Amino acid sequence: MAQGFDVRNFDKVGYGSDVDQIQADILDRESLQSAMVDRDLVIHLAALDAAVSATDQAFFEINVQGTWNVLEAAEKTGVQRVVLCSSVAALGIGDETLPDYLPIDENHPCRPRQAYGLSKQVAETVGQCFARRGHVKVVCLRPAFVVFPDLAIATALALSEQDGVKWPYDLPQDSNALNEPLTATRSFIAPEDAADSFVAAARSSLASSWQLYFAVAPWSMSQQPTLEWAQSMGISPSVVRDPACYHATSNASMFSSTLAEQELGWRARLPFESLLGAALKGYNA
Repeated sequence: MAQGFDVRNFDKVGYGSDVDQIQADILDRESLQSAMVDRDLVIHLAALDAAVSATDQAFFEINVQGTWNVLEAAEKTGVQRVVLCSSVAALGIGDETLPDYLPIDENHPCRPRQAYGLSKQVAETVGQCFARRGHVKVVCLRPAFVVFPDLAIATALALSEQDGVKWPYDLPQDSNALNEPLTATRSFIAPEDAADSFVAAARSSLASSWQLYFAVAPWSMSQQPTLEWAQSMGISPSVVRDPACYHATSNASMFSSTLAEQELGWRARLPFESLLGAALKGYNA
């Protein structure tokens, strides 16, 4: 709304705000179509997150069928653009699947092994399908782990324990628990930067009906040098295509957001340390 958009929120949960709201489910196709009448743009965020304890069937039903329903409704109601929220998890990179090269860009193949990552990969394919039809333009963003304020301290504690990171703060030990493992690549994004990436995807001119971008901070969450961390994962130095970027910034991200910067004019601004500092101020307030 602050960016000048006339916003209508579609969600299973109602919120006490002045935003026009429709409380329904993305599996309800009729409600979706009704909600999109006279809308120019849809930002599709509804999904089961990786941190949610859910069955493989639920991940597919909501993340894949839900995405189909959203795009189908957009196409039928004349929506001009849909911005999809995918995830770096679509690539499946982790302890068992190493990247082919660093930094990882949008051309890297997807090899997910878990239902969540696969659901995101398939949802991207659904987006490409609708874009090919030529009635709606689709922009797909792949955010990394979003470090919300209630997760920053727990994430820092996990980084201290697993990576030996020494923070210039005394971290409280009674913070909220981190309900998911640290991302193997240590990639992340601040919620403010994630929001800005979706605004950029909504506003930018598009060269084609399908566009895909990483929405990732240009730094790692960890203070450990990225090339050292990559070596500990078993990634060979020979696959590092741009070692200069890791020499210039030792904890540069394993993911490249260069394409988003070039085509969307977007670049993340907030390093993990600033998120941790803000969370500690809130904790001590």
